[in-house]
Amino acid sequence: MLKKIAIDQFSELVKALLEQGLLYAPVKGTDGVNFRAIQNPADVTLDYYNTVLSPKAVFFPQSEDLIRYRIKKDTPEAQPVPLENRPAVILGVRPCDVRSFEIMDRHFLGAGVIDPYWKSKRDSTTVIGFAFDVNAAADPADFYNTFGYGAADPEGSDVFMIRADGNLLLRGMTDRGEKLLASLGCLQAGDARDEKAFDETVKKGKAVRTRSAEINDKEIAKKLVDIFDNGEFWQKVTMACIACGVCTFVCPTCYCFDISDETLFKEGARKRFWDACTFTDFTLEASGHNPRPRIFQRYRQKVCHKYSYHVDKYGCISCVGCGRCIRSCPVNIDIFGIVVEAGKL
Repeated sequence: MLKKIAIDQFSELVKALLEQGLLYAPVKGTDGVNFRAIQNPADVTLDYYNTVLSPKAVFFPQSEDLIRYRIKKDTPEAQPVPLENRPAVILGVRPCDVRSFEIMDRHFLGAGVIDPYWKSKRDSTTVIGFAFDVNAAADPADFYNTFGYGAADPEGSDVFMIRADGNLLLRGMTDRGEKLLASLGCLQAGDARDEKAFDETVKKGKAVRTRSAEINDKEIAKKLVDIFDNGEFWQKVTMACIACGVCTFVCPTCYCFDISDETLFKEGARKRFWDACTFTDFTLEASGHNPRPRIFQRYRQKVCHKYSYHVDKYGCISCVGCGRCIRSCPVNIDIFGIVVEAGKL
């Protein structure tokens, strides 16, 4: 099913999506464009390259309450926080970010223990992917071509959306997506010309070139194991790192978290929140010993996890080439360049 709506009527589409339940969409703020829960259709923008933060926070919030409790003199009271399972839509996800959800699924759903918080949100959320502008050059930091993703790749989306001749064309890619499109009265049926424009955009998206170097997952996984003890290499490529963790916080496939209790006036919550393997105390033990006291050891862990350990455990590289970590790094560290250089050793 292919539907369409004029771009100047985009607010009508947002209103219709709001009637479906929760809506997350790109919003422009002082810190750039990011996904936010929407109440006002006027807040949504389609004029962006990609969001600063990845959309993973829709399913895996930066801070999330697991249990709420009250401390009493006799027996403390504690209740688990109900799972979020309200119908939701996330609008405007770039193709590489859509693929990141599938990578995260392998960890949260396919590792033997299902994460109920991730699953409940994933099961109740419809993903509307949104093609990059196939007539513009990719950002210099991007390298999603390396992993076989196109600038207008619809795979993984429930609905995929492109711009064409003053319209937004939306094609249902799954049963869930087809059902959503059928429920939106503001949309018109696409014709043969629209079908052709959609298919041509997808095809043209494959020709949009990012930085690309052939990275064979099994070969790079083995290479990183082979050079693990090459301290000279790792210190050289991470010399500028200040262990700020921004590369982890903007990444769509980093999933490490910590859990802590926060109590105020005898009421509190057990929370989980994002953590980063580049932080000094990430591996700090209760004894005071830290097996990774130096920055190069912690950054090496980050690279090896994404390009080696994840391949061994889940059969794929845990990176989608979105370029966020490179764009956001305050000292211009380039994980793609490091991996390519490691492969040449």
